[in-house]
Amino acid sequence: MVTIRDVANEADVAISTVSNVLNGVDVVSEQTKKKVLEAVEKLKYVPNMNAKFLKSNKKNTVGLFLSSIQGDFYRMLTQAVHLQCKMKGYLLNIYVSNENTSEEIYGMIISSGVEGAIVFNERLQDEYVERIALTKMPMVFIDREFSGENMSSVIINNLEGGTTAMEYLIRQGHRRIGYIHGIKNIDDELRYQAYQNVLKKYSLPIDNSIILRGYFEEALAYSEMRVLLLKGIQLPDAFFCANDEMAWGCIHALTEAGIKVPDQVSVIGFDDISLSAYYTPALTTIHSPVTELGSASATELLRLIESDNESPGTVTHLSPSLIVRDTCKVRI
Repeated sequence: MVTIRDVANEADVAISTVSNVLNGVDVVSEQTKKKVLEAVEKLKYVPNMNAKFLKSNKKNTVGLFLSSIQGDFYRMLTQAVHLQCKMKGYLLNIYVSNENTSEEIYGMIISSGVEGAIVFNERLQDEYVERIALTKMPMVFIDREFSGENMSSVIINNLEGGTTAMEYLIRQGHRRIGYIHGIKNIDDELRYQAYQNVLKKYSLPIDNSIILRGYFEEALAYSEMRVLLLKGIQLPDAFFCANDEMAWGCIHALTEAGIKVPDQVSVIGFDDISLSAYYTPALTTIHSPVTELGSASATELLRLIESDNESPGTVTHLSPSLIVRDTCKVRI
């Protein structure tokens, strides 16, 4: 088995330097840090997690590893995870990776000292998931399907939800339908796949001129819609937005331009965040069971932790549902 001493020898540094790099202690130069991480990669070094737990005294601590904490979706998810942990006597540490690389996220997880991890980060590549699995750390993923020893997934069925949204628009008589992308992750990919599938099912065209990208943010969706309006491109009958915040940005831009929603253009969102019912007009959307997602993920992780690292993982799918409000209208 490769040890921390082997990594130190390979990188030609002290053992304490390797420890500082792996634990994120910011006292090492970038050049030295690079040498250490290259040695870790070359030797496929996996830290002794049990030793880390004893040293850091972080038993009964769960880590929630996210790519963002912006928006109501992440607030609801985090609150649900925290509540389950609190009820079972576990502390919750939250780690936000932002623009970190897959290798950096991997290092963040294995050096965190937590007893188990909930991971919602599309940047963590499968190769690094496999390396983390070697540590036998209990893990639950909420953005992709993994199952195995000490590893489970809880997933919202985005393909089903996207299909429900598109079928609803088709039933209302909409035929030219635009789409507003979020960031490039599996959630957006599956929602867009549903958009494409339903259009193809009804032999309707996919028009790239009315496919925008708002990165799951209201302000960016608003800006993208403003640009579309300035170009004078013919508006679609409806827009399917990959989340509620972008849907509201879309509606805001259309309303400012004197275009009535839903009389002239229908808009449907995805997630059903808490503010969606209070927009004017109230947003028709797909209810994404975010609270259930957080609760189920935490419950499953604690099950894995308390089974003494000998439990098989599971995959749980949660179904979205249509919430009809005021931003979609039958097109005659």
